[in-house]
Amino acid sequence: MNMTAATVRPRVRWSEYAPGVPGWARVAAHLIAVCTLPSAVWRLGIIVQFPFGYDAAWIHRSRLDTVFGDVRMILLCIVSELLALLAFGLVQRWGEVVPPWLPPLRGRRIPTWIPTVLAAVGGVGLTAIWTGGVAYAALTGTTFDVGTEPGLPTTVQLVSYAPMVIWGPLLLALTIHYCRRRVSRYRRSVTPA
Repeated sequence: MNMTAATVRPRVRWSEYAPGVPGWARVAAHLIAVCTLPSAVWRLGIIVQFPFGYDAAWIHRSRLDTVFGDVRMILLCIVSELLALLAFGLVQRWGEVVPPWLPPLRGRRIPTWIPTVLAAVGGVGLTAIWTGGVAYAALTGTTFDVGTEPGLPTTVQLVSYAPMVIWGPLLLALTIHYCRRRVSRYRRSVTPA
C-alpha cells in the first residue's frame, strides 16, 4: 500500500501540551505538581523517625508510630501527588482526548464541562482548605494538630505545608483558561468560513 504524505497522520504524543496553551499555564501546572512535595517530605520524615522537632509523645498521640499511621502517611503522600498531577490534564492533550491506553474510550473527545467542573470544585476546595487554612494558622499562630506546642515543630510543619497555599488558586486559573481555550476552539470549528 502506497501512502502519500497527505494521508499519513502525525503521531500524537499525549504528554505534549495542547495547542494554544501559554507558557504561564505550563509553569502553573508544574508548580502545582511540586507544591505537595515539601509536605510529603515532612510526612515521610515522621515515618522514618526523623520527626522534624516533634516529640515522641505527639507522634504516639497521633498514632503515627503504628503501621496504620505509616500506611496512612504514605497513602496521603501518594494521593495528594496524584491529585496535583491531574493539573497537567488541563494543559496537555490527555485532558482533551482520551489517550490510547484506555481502550474502551480511546480517541474520544472529553467533554469540556467534565474537567472544568471537577477542577473548579477541586480548586475552590483547595483554596478554602489550604490558602485559607494555612494563612489562618500562620497569622494566628495556631497549629494543625491539637496538642502540638508552638515553636520549631509548628514552624517546620507550616513551612512544609506553605507551598500548598498556591495549589487552589493556580488550579482555578488553569481551569478558567482550559474552559476558555476549549470553548473558543469549539466555536472556531463550528463557525462557517
